[in-house]
Amino acid sequence: MFGTLLQDRFIVKSMDGAAGMMTLPDNSIKLVYGSPPYPNAERNYGIWKSKEYIKIISPFIDVAKIKLREDGFIVVNVKANREKHKGNKNTTRSLVIERLAIMMEEKWGLSCIDIEIWVKDNPVSTGLRVACQDAYEQNLWFSKSPSWKINLDAIRRPYSKATLKIYENNEFKPRTNGLMYVRKQKKITAHPLGALAQNVVKGHVSSRQEQHQAMQPGYLAQKYIKAVTNENDLIVDPWMGTGTTGVEAIKLGRCFVGFDIYKDYVEKAKLAMMKVLEGEKNDKKRK
Repeated sequence: MFGTLLQDRFIVKSMDGAAGMMTLPDNSIKLVYGSPPYPNAERNYGIWKSKEYIKIISPFIDVAKIKLREDGFIVVNVKANREKHKGNKNTTRSLVIERLAIMMEEKWGLSCIDIEIWVKDNPVSTGLRVACQDAYEQNLWFSKSPSWKINLDAIRRPYSKATLKIYENNEFKPRTNGLMYVRKQKKITAHPLGALAQNVVKGHVSSRQEQHQAMQPGYLAQKYIKAVTNENDLIVDPWMGTGTTGVEAIKLGRCFVGFDIYKDYVEKAKLAMMKVLEGEKNDKKRK
């Protein structure tokens, strides 16, 4: 399977993602990126209850640790739905994702680059009346090696007009309150590629929910693909769904392997990726 990947650009299969990753060579994957079922979420592909969540997701991380390159990364996009209680107790937010993040460091020996937040501009209304509206998810971003390197320039963002004006017109001076953010008087020059990326990602939820009950927008996967991989690197999504990660990987010249237990999703993912490759061929013909 792996031998034809550079030529075909992607391989997708209908099978359990942990079992699928086991078929790949050790130390071959640069990035595992995916969005597993959310704790307590009622979906047509089953419910991963929070009390069983760590046990269910552990085989995926076990295998990822083996199959990742020494300079590889894993990013898990997830959120925890609320815990339902009997009697007079209100529902409470599950902390299983925070527990998972700690275990990724303590059990699996991964290094935490960051726990980033995806803030949704158009969160789905759930009818919740005991707490604020649920409008964010977490991206657990970990490295296999404690000495990791990411390409921050690849994910820079445009400066705001206000920031550029401040840099142009102001000189920054050391603070008198003891804080050492600015150690000497200086002017700041805007970086030609833009401002540093933030660890908060903002944007719309995908409008293509008819394709999949939890379809991701492409810009989420795109950020991490750009930050930690280069052309022809291997990206794997063990919870592929309809192939958003694969589409973004192929657009950026990477190789992709994806797994999902539902054949219908795998077929949709395959068609989506073939469409990207067909578009590339047509672009070359026009040139």
